[in-house]
Amino acid sequence: MRRIILGIAMFLTSLWGPMELRAESAGASAPAFELVTFAGESYSNVSLRGRPMLLVFWAPWCKVCQRELPALTEWYQRDRPGKVGVVSIGFADTRTNVERFVKERPGTFIYPTAYDEDRWVAQAFKVNATPTYVLLDAQGSILLVHRGGGVLQNPQFRELLSGLEG
Repeated sequence: MRRIILGIAMFLTSLWGPMELRAESAGASAPAFELVTFAGESYSNVSLRGRPMLLVFWAPWCKVCQRELPALTEWYQRDRPGKVGVVSIGFADTRTNVERFVKERPGTFIYPTAYDEDRWVAQAFKVNATPTYVLLDAQGSILLVHRGGGVLQNPQFRELLSGLEG
């Protein structure tokens, strides 16, 4: 059984590559985008410059997202470097489902949260998995793209964050 599971994992990895850290976009400027949060705040690739940002792409039906989002909130409140902002981006579902998910979890969504209408922003960032984390530096360049769970435990992510503090 273990060999079968390992074989399936290796097969999937060969198709899509590792679900962990990918740096194919590292160094590239963030694509042009604009989002309006549920609170009415506007965010764009231009307005986010001047401060490192973590963009979090997620979907309400995603079981990994359901586990990761509360952990992200805990990190946001307790551990994150003060200079790093977070914008949560719900996508891959209807606005109604995303909005309901956010309203039912007010303790989780303490950072700005937006809905990506028609997946325009996700497509611009080439997001094809939930969750996907995109870390931008203060100049708007992509430092890291992390697909799947476990970003908070990733040593490379932690290293990049500590570099942003200094």
